Amino acid sequence: MAEKRTPEDNRIIQLYLDRSEEAVRETQRLYGAYLHAIASGVLRDCQDAEECVNDTYLRAWDSIPKTEPDNLKAYLAKTVRNLAISRLRSNLAKKRGGEAVVTSFEELSECIPDSRLKEEADRGQLKDLLEHFLRKLSREKRMIFLKRYWYNCSVTDIAAQLGKDEKYVSNKLYQLKKKLQKALREGRR
Repeated sequence: MAEKRTPEDNRIIQLYLDRSEEAVRETQRLYGAYLHAIASGVLRDCQDAEECVNDTYLRAWDSIPKTEPDNLKAYLAKTVRNLAISRLRSNLAKKRGGEAVVTSFEELSECIPDSRLKEEADRGQLKDLLEHFLRKLSREKRMIFLKRYWYNCSVTDIAAQLGKDEKYVSNKLYQLKKKLQKALREGRR
C-alpha cells in the first residue's frame, strides 16, 4: 500500500526536474526535521546526522531528474537511513578494537540474512515478506518494531513514548523477532 504523492511533493519534484535550487530549500522545510530524526536515531551524533541529511539533499538533487520517486518522503527516509548506517559502519571501523557496540541492526541479523550475499530477486522477496509481516501486526507492535529497527530508537526511548516499562518493550521486541524469524522461514518455502 504505497502512499501517493502529495501535491506538495509533486511541486518539489517538479522543482528538482526544473533544476531549481528552491527544491532543496523546500525539501529541507518540509522534511528536514524528519530526516534529522532518522539520522540522529542511527548515529547518536548531531554533526554526523546533519552531514547525512545534507548528503541526502545532494543525492536527491543528483537522482530525481533520472528517477522520480513514487513517495518522496519514503525515498528521502530510505536515503538518509542508508547514509547514516554507512556512516555508523565507517565510524565503528575507525574505532577498531574499541568497545563493542551492539546496534538494533545487529539484533535482527539472526532473522534476516546478509543482503550482500543474496540475489536481487531474494531481496525483493524479503521486502515483500517484511511488508506482509508488518501489515499483520497491531499498531503498537508495528510502532515498537519500526522505532527499534528502522529508526534505531533505544528501548528506553520507546518505553517512554509508550508509557510502558522497558521490560515490556524488550519482551515485545523478543516476541516480534521470533515471529519475524518464523514468518521468514515459512515465506521462503
